[in-house]
Amino acid sequence: MPNLHAPEFPPDLPWLNVSSPLSLEQLTGKVVILDFWTYGCINCMHVLPDLKKLERKYGSILTVIGVHSPKFTNEQNLANLAGILKRYDIHHPVIQDVHLRLWQEYGIHSWPTLVIIDPAGYIAGSVSGEGHFTLLDSMVANLLEKHAQFLDSSPLPLMEAIEEDSLLRYPGKIASKGSMIGISDSGHHRIIISDLEGNILDTFGSGSPGNTSGIREFAEFNNPQGLFFDENHLYVADTGNHLIRRIELSNGRVETIAGNGGKQWHGPGRFGALSIGLNSPWDVAVDGYSLFIAMAGSHQIWQMDLYHHILTKIAGSGHEDLRDGNSEEAAFSQPSGLAINRGILYVADAEDSAIRRIDLDQDWVSTLIGQGLFDYGDIDGPLSRAKIQHALGIAALDSRIYIADTYNNRIKSLELLTGTIESIVGTGEPGCGNGIATKSSLREPGGLAVVFDGLMIADTGNHRILHYDSLNASVEELNLVGRPI
Repeated sequence: MPNLHAPEFPPDLPWLNVSSPLSLEQLTGKVVILDFWTYGCINCMHVLPDLKKLERKYGSILTVIGVHSPKFTNEQNLANLAGILKRYDIHHPVIQDVHLRLWQEYGIHSWPTLVIIDPAGYIAGSVSGEGHFTLLDSMVANLLEKHAQFLDSSPLPLMEAIEEDSLLRYPGKIASKGSMIGISDSGHHRIIISDLEGNILDTFGSGSPGNTSGIREFAEFNNPQGLFFDENHLYVADTGNHLIRRIELSNGRVETIAGNGGKQWHGPGRFGALSIGLNSPWDVAVDGYSLFIAMAGSHQIWQMDLYHHILTKIAGSGHEDLRDGNSEEAAFSQPSGLAINRGILYVADAEDSAIRRIDLDQDWVSTLIGQGLFDYGDIDGPLSRAKIQHALGIAALDSRIYIADTYNNRIKSLELLTGTIESIVGTGEPGCGNGIATKSSLREPGGLAVVFDGLMIADTGNHRILHYDSLNASVEELNLVGRPI
């Protein structure tokens, strides 16, 4: 690929974050990094901080362009992509390449792949995967030095969409304890606790991303996701910080209980909980003294002994795949939701659109729904033929498993006794609206919690929490009242 002239952008592809489409010709004199990504991919998300660091370092003499090459049908929706750019604070230009035209012209084989184009318009190299900041930094510096005589530092015609703020911003997960619910207000980097009527009881987090521990409003989170209440605490998967945090409900103090702040990969072993880095923990579940972690970034399930403060991997080889078997043989693909019931840990395995089952006593992983990384759809009925699409959330009650079928914009109910699944909330089309369950519209719901009479739903893309009344099969929005502290 190096020393080839970079293929031009097709003129008919839609662009975001710019006032008009760009061409490689007008980018002559700049180093260009093309980021081939798809927004449901956790490894693609891990690349974003490196790209932001490069943009800050080199300014307008470097241009990063996201080439969004969608894997899932839901990711082809331009409005959904626009929402993701706001959600993850992506400010550089992005092309929506639904039919993978640029992907094919550049010979891309996997997400994420970064292609570097020199100021003369030639491909200087490419790299796949995450964790290549040092290499990219060196390549950009060398290209700028080599082409120093004709560099162009003029700014691009950037134009970002304006987003109205709301009380919640992309709430990712939700948890319940009696009449109390916890909400991950992920886009505002905080945790809100309310009652079932929507009265805000407490708030944790300054609203700015960070990892500071301490009392309520002085503590910091970064894109928090999974929550779980025990008798005295609220546990938080602090995803953006690669940490597990714990809120003491009696005094409002936030502390870090697992992770050292780094993002790391680990194999078998026993580790002090604060001695190692985690990898995008997306959800947590507690059973006695065991805290289970859905480690989305390393495609594994981990366990923390809350008494001895020890971390161990309990399932997943680390290879991104759908494979059943014992803890070492099994493979997951971006596990993002957990629910535990009667010694069984249920997993929403997002990238392979699967629901997995871990028998903790027998050390065995099996699959309830799912066939592989590229097998997805929206099919109810017997589990043998059922399909879902990038499910992020899961909750369990007796023999029933509730699923936030995120990219199908639905909530589904899986009955273990009959081996069937049915849609109970959502039209299948992204939208915003309330009404009876069969009429309500969701946008990429990410979290669920069982309450007395049904479910609480984190309707992530619509910035709201919904209450599903299972007796009446009706849905209404939870009207949060009271000022977040």
